[in-house]
Amino acid sequence: MGPDRDQPRVLSGRRARQLRDALLLAASLGVVSGALLLRRSKEPSASLVVQAAATTSAEPSPLPRGGAIERVALDEHEAQAGCDFADNGFGVYEGWRPLPIGRLLVPPARAIGADGGYDLLVHFHGAEPVRKQLAPRDLGLVIAGVDLGTRSSDYARALEGGGWDALLQAIDREVASAAGVAGARARRLVLSSWSAGSGAVGRIIERGSGQLDALILLDSLYGSYMPGQTSLVQGQLAPYVALASAAARGAPVFYLTHTEIPTSGYASTKEAATFLLRELGASPIAVASSGDEALSSAQARGADDAGDALRLTRMYDGGSLYVRGYASTGPGGHCAQLRLLPAILAEHVLPALGR
Repeated sequence: MGPDRDQPRVLSGRRARQLRDALLLAASLGVVSGALLLRRSKEPSASLVVQAAATTSAEPSPLPRGGAIERVALDEHEAQAGCDFADNGFGVYEGWRPLPIGRLLVPPARAIGADGGYDLLVHFHGAEPVRKQLAPRDLGLVIAGVDLGTRSSDYARALEGGGWDALLQAIDREVASAAGVAGARARRLVLSSWSAGSGAVGRIIERGSGQLDALILLDSLYGSYMPGQTSLVQGQLAPYVALASAAARGAPVFYLTHTEIPTSGYASTKEAATFLLRELGASPIAVASSGDEALSSAQARGADDAGDALRLTRMYDGGSLYVRGYASTGPGGHCAQLRLLPAILAEHVLPALGR
């Protein structure tokens, strides 16, 4: 990983509100269950590699095209370190409905407007953990979960051409059928991704983001290096920079998290987040001791390593742009990023949607 050249400011009293907000976010989430217990599960559903065979650990490598990198998801053995999500059922949802790619959860008809309008969350990579966390909460969202493989290129290929439009049309049809409402359509759109799911998000926002109301990237933004260097290619990640700039002015919501997991041959999520903020002329605030409260809570529950998984180290708030950096350098912390999604939706996204 290239050196972090930003100069974060020491946390001041002025930013206490932001720090408290971030601490409550981390402390309110479930502690990473069985963190860093490196054992292979006997239960297939415990793995986040859905619809793909478990792979042996492989070194990621850049794709040929500029700015698009290959991100290999954790193999099953590594994923077991922190991806054990409690299953509390489907809540008000009847169950998954099949889509051409992925699957769909449709809430009761009361969540669909009389005109067929509904609020849609499309999440790439990790559909089952998202279902386990969100379905019991009855947020009134139509939720699409898409798992296409273990590499970012698996997702990018599926969304090429008319893949994205076809997916949205299929979702409209399923919602109309399930709710018995003709002309169903997504009135608000939230995109989220974890890990390799960024390949799909990149394809979508390259086409423009006029329909997008919120973007959530959970340890899921990477970048390419300049040839023979460890600095990012200037001008890359331009669609993300444009979205971040718009979010800093107030809309749409852009929530970006990163860990400190190192990568080889391409820029890590921390480097990509730093690059994005620099493009905006912004700097994060260093959070020297933010993890103490969360760490104490985790240790009290007997999870010795869980506190570090969600220990905040830096943050940036500007308008509707939120960047959060976490201390973890291992697979448990990577998986733990998925646990942030419910609070991000409840505290930032849904209020911005007028919910």
